[in-house]
Amino acid sequence: MKHILVIGGGGIGERHIRCFLKTGRAKVSVCEVKRERLEYLKTNYPISEVFASFDDIDLARFDGVVIATPAHLHIPIAIRCAKNGRACLIEKPLSVNLDNVDELLKIVSGKKLTVGIGYVRRSLPSYKKLKKLVEEGIIGTLKMGRINLSQEYPKYRPDYRDIYYAREEMGGGCILDTATHGINLAQYYFGEIKDAIGFYDHLELEGVEVEDSSIITLRFGNKALVDIFVNQFQKPNITEIELIGNKGNLKYTVNGEIHQITFCNNDSNNWEEIAVYRFSRDDPYIFQANEFLDALEGKSPVSTDIIEAKKALSVALYIKSFQKERRKAV
Repeated sequence: MKHILVIGGGGIGERHIRCFLKTGRAKVSVCEVKRERLEYLKTNYPISEVFASFDDIDLARFDGVVIATPAHLHIPIAIRCAKNGRACLIEKPLSVNLDNVDELLKIVSGKKLTVGIGYVRRSLPSYKKLKKLVEEGIIGTLKMGRINLSQEYPKYRPDYRDIYYAREEMGGGCILDTATHGINLAQYYFGEIKDAIGFYDHLELEGVEVEDSSIITLRFGNKALVDIFVNQFQKPNITEIELIGNKGNLKYTVNGEIHQITFCNNDSNNWEEIAVYRFSRDDPYIFQANEFLDALEGKSPVSTDIIEAKKALSVALYIKSFQKERRKAV
């Protein structure tokens, strides 16, 4: 049984604790600076050990480390873990800038360490099935795509004003928080991103100044075009991907726990169901935890490695700079 250290015991850290335990393949310890939060986690989960300071931990005692802190802390923590030869699963995004990312890459490469980034959708068999269908040529040559990841964020995180989300320097705002998932999925299905444009704004959410809405367009090496649409105030909870080829279209839609893949190749607009899955909210993280544990055992690689995550971060940062630096058209 592997011993996993989770650094950061907030909402996402708690989910990692719960889901690694649910695999039945790991025991879990946690590091959290807030004493009250640490006591809560100790009371509610069979945690092996607790730590209030990362600096005091002997990392050699752990098989892997999950970094679930705000994004501006990811790289310094990951560098210390890498220097100590520890495998890491780093929550997305990789960071809030590119500072010291190459230093981490150099250490990871030199020590041949397993480092995965928590783009959790990539661990689900349904998204992998969609990739396989594209590779099998069911829609011909992939030409365009649409990705919509929108929801009423305050309903799911009513504390959004008090967490990382409210502060740009901590990775807040919809681009690094959510649109980065869309960028990563676009990489997965379309390949190397060659160009990007985008716009974003703070349209609705009260109590924050970060962007809550964005529209991003990506161009790929094969000239394919992809739109990524995100807002975090609308009432419907929408996750939808449409992949458009020269011989047909595939759609991936989420309705509660139901994940459905459908296909259409004619103007009847009758969409044929190809596959349907049911996942609880924890299931993606359980799949991701098992995938990380498999990587620790040398069975299979992680879904998103640090090189791909750096490229996704670079695109997200470029979008933020694009709007700030461009000249207005009118």
